[in-house]
Amino acid sequence: MRNKLNVQKKMILRHYWLKDIMPLSKKSILMATLLSLGLVTTADVYAAKDNQTHIGEVVASTQGVMQTAKKLTGKVVDAKGESIIGATIKVKGTTQGAISDIDGNFNLPVDGPNPVIEISFVGYQTKTMKATAGASLVITLEEDTQLLDEVVVVGYGTQKRMTMSSAVATVQGDKIKAPVANVSNQLGGQIPGIITRQTSGEPGKDEATVLLRGNKPLVLVDGIERPWEKVNQADIESISVLKDAAAVAPYGLKGANGVILINTKRGKEGKVTLTYDGSVGFQTPMNTPDFLNAYDALTLYNEALRMDGRDKEVYGDDLLQKYKDGTDDRYKNTDWMDEYMKTTTTTRHNVSLSGGNKFINAFASFGYMYQGSMMGKDTGYDRFNLRSNVDFHPIDITKVSVDINLAYDTKKSHYYDGKKMMEDLYRLCAPTVPNMVGGKPAMQGGGSSMYMGVHDGADKTYNNNFQNITVSLDQQLPFLKGLSAKALFSYDRQIYDAKEWQYPFTAYAYNDAGEIEEQQGGEAKPSLNITNKQWTYYTIQAHLNYERRFGKHEVGVLGVFERRWGNTVETKAGRKNYDFMIPELNMGSPVAEFISNSGTTTRFGQQGYVMRLNYNYAQKYMLELAGRYDQTYQYAPDRRSAFFPSVSLGWRLSEESFIKDNFSFINNLKLRASYGKSGNPVGDAFSYLSQYKIENGAVFGKNPTQLQSLVEGAEPNIFLTWETVWKANIGLDINFWNDLLIAEFDVYRDKRTDKILSPNAIVSSEYGIGLAKENAGEDERYGFDAALSSHYTFNCGLKMSNSISFGFTRDKQIEIREAPGTKNNPRKRKTGQPSGRTWGYKAAGLFKDQADIDNWAYQKGVLPGDIKYVDINGDGKIDSEDQVIIGFNETPEVMWGYNLRLEYKNFDFSMFIQGAGGSDYYLGSNGDRNVRYPFKDAIHPRREHLDSWTEANPNPNAKYPRLSASIRNQNYETSSYWMVNTAYVKLKSLQIGYTFKPQLLKKAKMQSLRLYADFYNLWTIYSKMPDDFDVENQAFNSYPQQIISSFGVSVTF
Repeated sequence: MRNKLNVQKKMILRHYWLKDIMPLSKKSILMATLLSLGLVTTADVYAAKDNQTHIGEVVASTQGVMQTAKKLTGKVVDAKGESIIGATIKVKGTTQGAISDIDGNFNLPVDGPNPVIEISFVGYQTKTMKATAGASLVITLEEDTQLLDEVVVVGYGTQKRMTMSSAVATVQGDKIKAPVANVSNQLGGQIPGIITRQTSGEPGKDEATVLLRGNKPLVLVDGIERPWEKVNQADIESISVLKDAAAVAPYGLKGANGVILINTKRGKEGKVTLTYDGSVGFQTPMNTPDFLNAYDALTLYNEALRMDGRDKEVYGDDLLQKYKDGTDDRYKNTDWMDEYMKTTTTTRHNVSLSGGNKFINAFASFGYMYQGSMMGKDTGYDRFNLRSNVDFHPIDITKVSVDINLAYDTKKSHYYDGKKMMEDLYRLCAPTVPNMVGGKPAMQGGGSSMYMGVHDGADKTYNNNFQNITVSLDQQLPFLKGLSAKALFSYDRQIYDAKEWQYPFTAYAYNDAGEIEEQQGGEAKPSLNITNKQWTYYTIQAHLNYERRFGKHEVGVLGVFERRWGNTVETKAGRKNYDFMIPELNMGSPVAEFISNSGTTTRFGQQGYVMRLNYNYAQKYMLELAGRYDQTYQYAPDRRSAFFPSVSLGWRLSEESFIKDNFSFINNLKLRASYGKSGNPVGDAFSYLSQYKIENGAVFGKNPTQLQSLVEGAEPNIFLTWETVWKANIGLDINFWNDLLIAEFDVYRDKRTDKILSPNAIVSSEYGIGLAKENAGEDERYGFDAALSSHYTFNCGLKMSNSISFGFTRDKQIEIREAPGTKNNPRKRKTGQPSGRTWGYKAAGLFKDQADIDNWAYQKGVLPGDIKYVDINGDGKIDSEDQVIIGFNETPEVMWGYNLRLEYKNFDFSMFIQGAGGSDYYLGSNGDRNVRYPFKDAIHPRREHLDSWTEANPNPNAKYPRLSASIRNQNYETSSYWMVNTAYVKLKSLQIGYTFKPQLLKKAKMQSLRLYADFYNLWTIYSKMPDDFDVENQAFNSYPQQIISSFGVSVTF
């Protein structure tokens, strides 16, 4: 009791200090944030004078004000009759309020005789009641156990978070809404353990790679494995992330990499509501390079030529002046990035209907989204989504659900796609043929025209048609209390259609006589290629579930049979040499050499038996046994089956007397541990069989004719099987001060065996075929996840919520069949190291002068200004024996996120900051966007190349090495000089909204109306990458990520 009072005394000090000593300000908001996250102690906020704490003065000064009006007095207690210190008592609809003191007492001035008051405190249910002025009240608040009683979607069912013993993280759908088309772009930093990397911003191709604890997870939508990135975000109710062996055990051979469950909205009993949410916005390239103009670029090139001793090749002053003037089309200064990296538009519209009664509950929605493209008019990405989730209740113990989801998207482009456009933009330079000549599209040479490639030359259309139908029956079985059964059937189909119609285009260029002439580019004659691919999947499930409480004992038993099968059919056809501009197959040339077609069909099947046993005693001790017996088609008959078991334990220490009686500020403390086996399918299907392929190669007959031949493929491997992963996890969940601060921590280690590796044996070429791959690899992965969240309400009505998520993961290669040449060299050994490391020379800056070169280890062919490398082995020369690890993997090992939400009166503000670390990028990878080679193939230096080492700028700390018009190989060895740390911090999203008061909406029959502004990819706060390199999409031809600014309205009727 004494400890509880001490804690509450500290909390009341926090309330009074925030209210009376420090008014609402930047400082108070910051301090409240630190307090709510537990980053400073309550002792730090005591009001102090002469080194003494003055509590009474604060209370007295508050009570002194109350003498001037009618008073409402009373005491606030909990269900046990103990005082609640710091409860807020407000007169509803006014700014009049008070705070309960150390004994729970309050004194509230009121204007009327019968005010309606609201009483609230963190961790308790808010209470509204009518009072009488002058009366003395005793108000009892009930604990709000919503967080502990939260139901979480897990594999094939739900569980209460309070009694879960597995590692499961969740995020609600309203936390991941942003003006983007792809759900995958919203997960990184929101959920601990998830790492994302978006490598393109091109509309329709902007999905992110999603990794869970370093591996690509299995993703299910409403319990069924199906395409998920293009699910309408407005339809998402919640996302559950299953991490440890116990959580993923029901998914058997596909669970080793973790599981993500996306759960869509369903109707609830209550009044039917109609909601519209729509926005329009603008997309602007996030990162653009700063290339020098034509005059400055040629001037720098001349200096590079002189540095190389090629003075006779420099451009003359007359030519430079023409580029400087820019009055002649032949000597234009073209800013190619400005010409094509344009602002485009985006729009989003969603209409939903939700509600129900005791017989039927329904949720239906229609969504449309459009993303404009920088690749000319009539290009971009459109998507339509239609969803209907309906639950029928013919009788109390029966539920029939019918879920229908339809989606259709279209992506359009011309001759260039996003990659080709960016590739040519980086190849073009300012001193070249401009974008237009004489007001007409220009040909830049080699049959290539940037303008026509982006705006013409082809019509390419790519469509996806998604059809998902799920029917299920849930039946409670009356003959045994707690027993229920469920049957489910799902049909999923995706149809992909691609039509690529390419044709010649006309552009213009100057001839030798200085006249503009017409030239043809693109295809010599029109051609057409068509692809149709269909995926069809069927899923059936049969569940038997038993849940029952016997006193303090709770038991849950689940059994599931699941079978999934399907096929894929792909057909391709093409024609060339069209004489007519009619894009149909039958209009192409009938000559055999101009006709192509192909097709394939594949089938698959898998089935499994799931079991799960849950037991808890007094909601204090938890045990879960789970497993799946799986069978798959792709391996040899005697290697198709396996059992994947797991066990997890939980202990709620907060229910033990030694915690309850001594640490009352802890309302939940749970220790979790799990261990189990999971699988991951690897290798090609039917690799256990000898395989043959048909080729054109054999020639027979008196009149030699090339015929089809049967060729043996890869060697069979009857022992091939899936990877096996043994997963261990220890977790801690802790809630402080009735959920004012909530924390979750997990540490884990996964041991993976039977990874696919190529054999290390060598056979003669006469063997004729390649050796089969084998299950021989081994690695392990370890890391930790953490999450903190809090919510706090100021007396002025400002509500603040904070959450932080953090995840770290790293792997270790144990068996990779490394060659002895590197394995036996400690500096080059990869075994025992994390994967993806970069080896190279360690740079030590630039050579200052010849004396510096003479006093350094021998480097062949270097000059002052070249990069100098460290002599690692001390043998006096620089060679391959001096190479060491110089960089991490390109994929981050760390990702974190911070969410802040503020609500004040009718205004709301939310912000999400995302960060990543533990990754590097070598600028020589995937092309370097002319960063290292300003004069390779063309003259396109950046402004930063002005800080190169030259005779006029002999700075050993210059950003770039010795300026040269050619490629000095000495400076472009793989080295740490070109390695960039890709850690970053981004203001990923920001939203500001205003909700109108309900009384203003009555005449329009509206329940709510909200206006908002939404911003995405708003600001890269920290990054060491070059200006136009986004830290995620690093390839030289990557379509840039977009800054999205949208403005919208949400209205409910």
